[in-house]
Amino acid sequence: MNSLTRTLFLTLAFALTANATDASRQIDALLAQDWQQHHLTANPSASDETLVRRLYLDIIGRIPTLQEAQAFLTSTDKDKRARLIDHLLASEGYSQRMFHFWADLLRVQTRANSGQGDMTSKPYLEHVKQRIRENMPYDAFVRELLTAQGKVWNNPAIGYYMRDIGMPLDNLANTTRVFLGTRIECAQCHNHPFDKWTQMQFYQMAAFTYPLETNFTGISQQKGAFELMVQARKKPELEASTRNMGRVFENLGDFVRYSKVQALPTRLLKLPHDYQYPDAKPKDVIYPLTMLGKSVKCEPTGETTKAFAEWMTSPENPRFTLVIANRLWKKVFGAGLIEPVDEILDSTVASNPALMKHLEQLMRENRYDVKSYLRTLFNTQAYQNEATRTELFPGEVCHFTGPLLRRMSAEQIYDSFVTLIQPTPDLPRRHGIDSEMAQKIVYRGKLSDALDLLTSQEIFDGAAKASDGYERIAARSKVLRDQYTAAQKAKDKPLLDKLNLEIRSLEFVARTGIHDYVVVPAVARLYTQKTGKPAPPPIPVKPPTLEELKKPGQNRAYIDIPGYDIDQAIPREEKAAEQAREVIFRDEAKRLHITDADAYLKARRSQVKDWPRAADLESPAPRGHYLREFGQSDRDLIDNANSDASMPQALVLMNSELFESILKPHTQLRINLAAAKYPDDQLTIVYQTLLSRAPTTAEKAAWSQASQSGLTIEDLIFALINTQQFIFVR
Repeated sequence: MNSLTRTLFLTLAFALTANATDASRQIDALLAQDWQQHHLTANPSASDETLVRRLYLDIIGRIPTLQEAQAFLTSTDKDKRARLIDHLLASEGYSQRMFHFWADLLRVQTRANSGQGDMTSKPYLEHVKQRIRENMPYDAFVRELLTAQGKVWNNPAIGYYMRDIGMPLDNLANTTRVFLGTRIECAQCHNHPFDKWTQMQFYQMAAFTYPLETNFTGISQQKGAFELMVQARKKPELEASTRNMGRVFENLGDFVRYSKVQALPTRLLKLPHDYQYPDAKPKDVIYPLTMLGKSVKCEPTGETTKAFAEWMTSPENPRFTLVIANRLWKKVFGAGLIEPVDEILDSTVASNPALMKHLEQLMRENRYDVKSYLRTLFNTQAYQNEATRTELFPGEVCHFTGPLLRRMSAEQIYDSFVTLIQPTPDLPRRHGIDSEMAQKIVYRGKLSDALDLLTSQEIFDGAAKASDGYERIAARSKVLRDQYTAAQKAKDKPLLDKLNLEIRSLEFVARTGIHDYVVVPAVARLYTQKTGKPAPPPIPVKPPTLEELKKPGQNRAYIDIPGYDIDQAIPREEKAAEQAREVIFRDEAKRLHITDADAYLKARRSQVKDWPRAADLESPAPRGHYLREFGQSDRDLIDNANSDASMPQALVLMNSELFESILKPHTQLRINLAAAKYPDDQLTIVYQTLLSRAPTTAEKAAWSQASQSGLTIEDLIFALINTQQFIFVR
């Protein structure tokens, strides 16, 4: 960074901090008015030791390392709190922490819909991460999701609709809950019993997005080809050639299944058959109409999603800005000014109406810049006060004399253990889908675009030829499948494995016809379209190996086409991230005076593999993983993580291998302990590493007595990680 760039960067950082400070003071003033009105006083200002731990947990989702905490605590900079906030908000850790926030709300899963949406789920997940990393304005982010159409390799945001594949009414209910804080799902079947929403209003809202088809299982002209098949089957002479055509179409769909969202003008929403209200008749076609704010109505065959998204994200929408401002306030302070955050009624009144109105305006003035909004909240004196330790009961008003004392989330607990293990918890990693997923997307994208060039007649003609292959194996296939069914009943696993391979091998031969008569001509046409040249000869089909047959699907090799190759930057970036980690490991070894550098490097590589940050794992983590035991959301339902204490969590903290893992050689905690020369120093190191503070006089006395009775420093560590001081955000 040259001097001019550095000067500009520092000037911008100073301006952002100054603006945040002014806005923060306005919030503090509004809170102070509320305290005065209710005869309350602010909590005392939190100590640096308390605040550094809180900021790391709240902004990047983990406790600070010993070195990070000491760097802050020993700084004499009078603006060090604001500078730390800026530093953390600019880090990759912030993006990881915010991913969990959005993953819980949007129900982002690595394998959504029981695996049906695999081709869409991972690109969508990485897309959400990238938008967080870019700090995309919130209103633009929501518009992008609500207007998403196309194929996943061109627009991964379609994952928002694919998350509710084949369930457009459920998707609408989820949309209004997440972005408008309004529960309208009851009105799907009848007028809402506790709110003003009618069943008609539900269907009018759903009509905006109902034309979007998510359940595509085939290629563009497959429907026309299917109709040709139906007509052909009426002719006796074509019966044999069309008998297995349904299987051909099904296998063709495997190339592009569940990877596309497209608006169908003919897909109109109708009222249910049992609609019982006098304003319409059952099965009437419903026109899109908004439920609150500015009335927006459009033809059901028009650009309904665009109109819907513009209405939803408008600053004039009475709930859009309110909901995100309130959700983020809750994320920072532990409770919303409106609770529950997603059951807002016309009669709902915020606990501090003047502050709520101010926060809405602040969000608008920041142009929906989430990071800027959070910077303002973290810089308030109210946030930097000691935590309120009084439990807040449902329905009780919170006046925010300080943030609420709360338990860590599952991800905060897990990532804090990662911090105790890894001397540098936030390591360079390549962002985005990996090479394997990229290869699948490029492969599917090429075949999808190629098959879309075929007419219905061409697909039908090719499928008719390909169905001959299935006819030839029909007799043998039936025998094998009957034997497979018998083996299942007998629970004969070796025989099942053998028969499965035989069936796969037989079907591979049959599917070769699809390759020869449908896919190869389509790929050749795509090649000519892209290059203007005749296509080269097709690549011969290579019979799969035994190991390849064991896999659920085998990719055939097709001619290369410009624009349909895996991005070579992906493996290069993955290698560069690996090399950057190696540099960090070597710097750590040098800084920490590690004598056996080779053993240290080996241990660090193992830590990276075994203990990544929570956001780098599957979403959600597999059942039985520490994250799930700590209460991570399964992301099947909106925002259903559980941070309450539980017996499984207690058993994990007391009896699992987690404790052993943080005390292995070359972990951050073990390295810190090794640097301590005396028992008293070890005591201090343990407290500073786990709690970011030194032990009190009483704690020193208690440990002195305990150590004389035979307890070791490991016993102290075990005790501390099971205390509220470690598990709570204080």
